[in-house]
Amino acid sequence: MWRQHLDKLCGSLLLLLLAILLAFQIGDLKADGRVDWWDSLGEITTLVVAASWLCLIVCSRPRGPVTNWLFAGSFLLVFSYSLDVLDEVLSYPDTIRLMSWLESFPAPVGMVLLTFGLLGWHREQLAINRQLQVRELFLRDHQLLDPLTQLYGPLYLQAVLDRELELHRQQQQPLSLLMLDISGFSDYNRRFGIAAGDHLLTQFSELLTHQLRQRDLICRYAGDCFVALLPQTEATTAQVLNRHLQQQLRQLLPEHGIALTGVVLEFSIKHHQLIQNAEAALQLASKELTKTKATAATLQVVTV
Repeated sequence: MWRQHLDKLCGSLLLLLLAILLAFQIGDLKADGRVDWWDSLGEITTLVVAASWLCLIVCSRPRGPVTNWLFAGSFLLVFSYSLDVLDEVLSYPDTIRLMSWLESFPAPVGMVLLTFGLLGWHREQLAINRQLQVRELFLRDHQLLDPLTQLYGPLYLQAVLDRELELHRQQQQPLSLLMLDISGFSDYNRRFGIAAGDHLLTQFSELLTHQLRQRDLICRYAGDCFVALLPQTEATTAQVLNRHLQQQLRQLLPEHGIALTGVVLEFSIKHHQLIQNAEAALQLASKELTKTKATAATLQVVTV
C-alpha cells in the first residue's frame, strides 16, 4: 500500500531533510547543562506519535483526496515536532526568526488539514456501515458475510434477489443487476502474491460500498466477481455506475492494468416471466459475463 504514496513520501522526506540541514546551518549546539532532558523526552514522544500516525496512513489508506488531507496534516505535525526536538539541542541567533516560524506555523495548519481528513474518513465509515445495515430487515445471519471483504456472499444475495424479483413483479418497478469481474486479477495475484491480491479485493469492496445508495446491495459472488443489486434502477444508470467504477479502479491501481468486465441484467417489467428466481438470474449473468470476457469487451447489457 505504501508504494502508492512513494512520491509524497519522497517529497516530504526531502522537505524535512532540508529543514533539518537549515536548522544545523543556522543554529549552534547547546551545552549539556542548557538542555532540558525531560522536556526533550516529551518532544520526542510527541514526534514519535505523530510519525506513527503518518506510517499508519501510508500503510493502510489507498490514494485519494481523504488520504491526501490525512497525509498532509500528519506530515506537517511531524515537520513541526521535528523542529521542536531540534530546538531542545540547538540555539538560534536572536536576529533570525525563520526557524521559530518554521517550528510554530506548520502545527496548527496540520491540525486543520488533519481535521478535514478525519471528516472525510467519517463519511467513508458511514458508507461502510450502511452496507452492513442494508437489507437487515428480513435476514440477519452474519455467517453469510464473506470473511475477507465483509460483504455478503452468494447465499445472502440469492435471498435478497428472490425478494427483489417478487417486489419487481408486484410493484412493476425497475430492477437491475450489475455483475463485475476484475480483469487481470489472476496475473496480479501471481505477480504480487496472495496477500496483495486479498488486499486488492478488500480495497475494491470498500470502493464499491462507497458508491452505493442505501437501497442498493453489493455482494462478493465468487473470487474476484462481485454483484451489485440495484432496485428501482434502469440499465442506463447501472452503466453509468460501471463506468465510474472503472475510473475509480484505474486510479486505485494505475500501473497494473487492472480493469473491470461487467454485465448488466435489466429485469423487464413486460417479460419478468423469463426469469423466475434468483438462481436463474445469476446463472444467466455468469454466462453472459463469460461471453463478454471472451470477446474482450468491458460491458454488456442484457434485458430479461
